[in-house]
Amino acid sequence: MWTLGSSQICKIVPYSELPISKVLNAGSAINEQILGKTHHETGQITWLSVNAYPEKYEVNGKTPSFVVVYFVDITKKVNNFSYKDIVPNAQDMILVTEALCGHTEYTLEELIGETPRIFQGTLTDKEATQRIRQALLEHRPCTETLLNYTKTGKPFWVQMNIFPLTNDYGEVTHFAAVQRDVSETKFQTEQLDKRNAELKRIKDNLEQLVNNRTRELRSANLKLEKLAYVDALTHIPNRRAFLDSLKKFLHLACRNKQAILVGIADVDHFKSINDQFGHAFGDDVLVTVAQTLQKLFRQEDCIGRIGGEEFAFCMSLPTPRAANQLLERFRETICHLHTTQPILKGRNVTVSIGAVYTQKTENTEIKALLKAADDALYKAKNSGRNAVECTLDVDVLVTPKLVKECN
Repeated sequence: MWTLGSSQICKIVPYSELPISKVLNAGSAINEQILGKTHHETGQITWLSVNAYPEKYEVNGKTPSFVVVYFVDITKKVNNFSYKDIVPNAQDMILVTEALCGHTEYTLEELIGETPRIFQGTLTDKEATQRIRQALLEHRPCTETLLNYTKTGKPFWVQMNIFPLTNDYGEVTHFAAVQRDVSETKFQTEQLDKRNAELKRIKDNLEQLVNNRTRELRSANLKLEKLAYVDALTHIPNRRAFLDSLKKFLHLACRNKQAILVGIADVDHFKSINDQFGHAFGDDVLVTVAQTLQKLFRQEDCIGRIGGEEFAFCMSLPTPRAANQLLERFRETICHLHTTQPILKGRNVTVSIGAVYTQKTENTEIKALLKAADDALYKAKNSGRNAVECTLDVDVLVTPKLVKECN
């Protein structure tokens, strides 16, 4: 029995479709027609590629017609796979049934010759079908989950596992597809998504939320850092920041063999100012003194508010005379603030200043410098306030214990 074959269906070939009949009827050759020959006992099909052409010659003055037909066995190329090639690649248990027709509501006749696109609809994921198409073109396996539809339009979800099948020559001849109905799983997932809609929205925007939160945390850290090193009222460095800067300044002066001036300025009668004019006016006084410090001293100098009404400073100066001139200029500027700063409302404000000028920076400790400046400040206050007291290279600056030498 001759059989006409394809990847989907086999049917018995009528005489009119056989190669010899076609050649006799048309008078022209046919090339590479695929036919299957069924063994009468085993039922096994042998696949053949058939070529045929007419040939004419004269016998006794007549011209009889002959048809030359030759066959090439291509069974291994066309049909060299079985269920054994499919089962090892399947990811689920396989039941061979006729359930597909019942599940999709199509008849067997309607499905024969069709592609899986017959089950697809408007909501079927086009990107997923494109990925499947690309995998088929590249002869590689793929797994996708698709929304399909029955004949009457009822939706159902399938997970498709598609993989190529090859013959003995390593050529891909067919593709096998194992499908699993996952509609129930998808339904449960959709219900869960609906119950957690708010959570899903948060998840969708998680990256943006994280970025916003990161910026907020960074801003908060900057504020905390500012609070840790900047005085909240006057917006100049606080005691902690000033001591850190003074340590670095002293180390630099040691390396460069420079003399330094370290001083402390204290607002005179500040308690009385608060008691007489109120704490708000007292705050205005402190802010004004801090602003004057910022204007008078250079950017590379150190300044800071180290106590309630106490301000400290540190700078490098070449001579003691220059140090005294700077200190006097600072005192006089504060003394005349009431004439230049309307916020002081004409009320006179003065400061007492104690400072120490030294060239002995090699073995000098910060604690000793500040104590010397504080002692000088005490003398300035005892002398009547609104005064400057500067100590030059006192022995107390050299500590008994040798500190680390400058590099």
